[in-house]
Amino acid sequence: MIAKLIPTIVVFSILAGCAGSRQADKSSDTSAATELQRHEEDFRPSDYDKDASKLFSELREEKEGTRHSPESTTLEPAVIVQGFRVQILATPEIDEANLAKAQAEAAFPGEWFYIAYDPPTYKLRAGNFLTRAEAEAYSRVLIENGYPDSWIVPDRVVKNIRPRPADPQPE
Repeated sequence: MIAKLIPTIVVFSILAGCAGSRQADKSSDTSAATELQRHEEDFRPSDYDKDASKLFSELREEKEGTRHSPESTTLEPAVIVQGFRVQILATPEIDEANLAKAQAEAAFPGEWFYIAYDPPTYKLRAGNFLTRAEAEAYSRVLIENGYPDSWIVPDRVVKNIRPRPADPQPE
């Protein structure tokens, strides 16, 4: 007789255990919702706004041109067009491409250098030239300065890009 009651007792104990966890989940959901509601009521977006006088003075400085920071320089928006770049290196090693890029940026601080990945090759390219003549002139400069294997490739380039900022010199 007891053997027949054991499965029934097991089922009731499982159901009782599940009922308790459901109630616990409901109470934790309620406390989390209450906590969230309290934070939403206390939240004031204006606490995170900039001071209006500071904002207007920054805008005035930018308009008058007295503010000297790279992000305030007003140029036309960058546009991607078909143009040319000078390819300096093609290698399957990313570390070799990054090293060559760092060396090229140190040697030519005003020029932009890009690493393009065309599996399985990393290609180091320089410049944003709109005409082939500009790219050829820069290619000659590179050849004269230790990059004898550079060649011109057609590529999508950035029209009216800002000059590359010089790397900060260590003190």
